[in-house]
Amino acid sequence: GLPYGWEKKFDGKMNGFIYINHVTGETRTSPPTHGSSGTGPAPVQISAREQGSCKPGWRYAFNFCYYISAFADIRSHSGAQAACKTQGGELFWPQFVFESFFLKKTLNKVKISTHFFWTNGEKHSGKWDWGTGHPAFSNPKWSAGQPDGSGTCLAVYAHTGFLDDQPCETQYNYVCKTKP
Repeated sequence: GLPYGWEKKFDGKMNGFIYINHVTGETRTSPPTHGSSGTGPAPVQISAREQGSCKPGWRYAFNFCYYISAFADIRSHSGAQAACKTQGGELFWPQFVFESFFLKKTLNKVKISTHFFWTNGEKHSGKWDWGTGHPAFSNPKWSAGQPDGSGTCLAVYAHTGFLDDQPCETQYNYVCKTKP
């Protein structure tokens, strides 16, 4: 694996891979060799106030409960959907624009191993949606230059809270959501 903070990403303009450090902003064309690639930080304890009326391991906000996958718990989009179902919720979908920014702030202290986390959003018949029974896909907050057609599943860039289309088989951390 790469040292913490680094991501390997295909760059179509260069027709090759680049390495991005999401902590420092450094970009390079060769793999980094410095930094630790250990197992990552220990899980952050959830206070009783943060847990609210949610079950242990979940955080309460905006009348919902949120579960953030452990540092090393990364899955494909369908794997993340299945994991959320097992947890008694479903993959994150924003009811409010500021939910992604709440999660961005929370992830600054929790730490996930990937720079994106999966949402329930997918592209069907050329249109993006959050799935059956969810609000219409309207006024999305996209990362600059997105969607760029690189995938048909939606992830949130954890450092900004904005959306990015990604290949569904890519493995990322995930956030589950449910009612208390």
